[in-house]
Amino acid sequence: MFCAAGLTALGPSAKADIIPVADPYFNQFPSGPTHPPNFPVGFLDGPGAPHPFLYFQICGPGCAFADDNVIGWTASSTFGPGVSGQYQIGTLPSSRFNSDPMINATTAEPIVVRAQNASESQIVAPTAVAGVTYTLDVDLGFATDAVDKALVSIVIGNDHSALATPLASDDKTEAQMQETGNWYDFETSYTATAADAGHSIEILLSSLNNGQGFAYFADVRLTDSLVTVNPLAAPEPATWAMMLIGFGGMAGVAVRRSFRRRSAVGQLA
Repeated sequence: MFCAAGLTALGPSAKADIIPVADPYFNQFPSGPTHPPNFPVGFLDGPGAPHPFLYFQICGPGCAFADDNVIGWTASSTFGPGVSGQYQIGTLPSSRFNSDPMINATTAEPIVVRAQNASESQIVAPTAVAGVTYTLDVDLGFATDAVDKALVSIVIGNDHSALATPLASDDKTEAQMQETGNWYDFETSYTATAADAGHSIEILLSSLNNGQGFAYFADVRLTDSLVTVNPLAAPEPATWAMMLIGFGGMAGVAVRRSFRRRSAVGQLA
């Protein structure tokens, strides 16, 4: 029993399977000009190097915007009638946001996607498997200067997931988030049917704000309900407790056996 406890404690751990997404933080830059033309995209590395973005004065201190396709993503429009591209939030607190969105709750993401009457989409590598649930999380930014009407969904074949909604842990409705200058995690899930099997899985980030304000997207995460097993995972606190009980039990058995052997030798003597 004690051995079983120890082996159970050291056993593998399981977690949801992560589906890779190309440039989920929107911090990679295409080569070549943006639109309008002749504004190169890329980091400012030194004298004579291109500016990081096409600048707009309305962005605020340090803010910039590249009106072009994002690597790994497909834009419905990048320069009129819809606008979509990479957006650098700028010096914080800026005129629009109080802080950057966070990656894994630890790392700031200063570059995001901004869209107005446009969408950014991406088809990921695996195809849909019947009975598997796909879950998409995206951080949405609610700028202080206008209402955000961002829409996030999963598309498989001809089917769409329900639109992403705020996590219950945020304890706020989308209406309460508007114009706060904050970022919130939105989530949607979709379970593939037999008819969906083999169809592509698409992430769809879209904006229907009719020229009033922008939608802001950051930190895209996609998982499925297939289980990934990690045989070398570190045990959690409860597991350590089980291990200690098991090892303690085995040590106790060893002590009792040793005592019995000594007693038997004494009796023979």
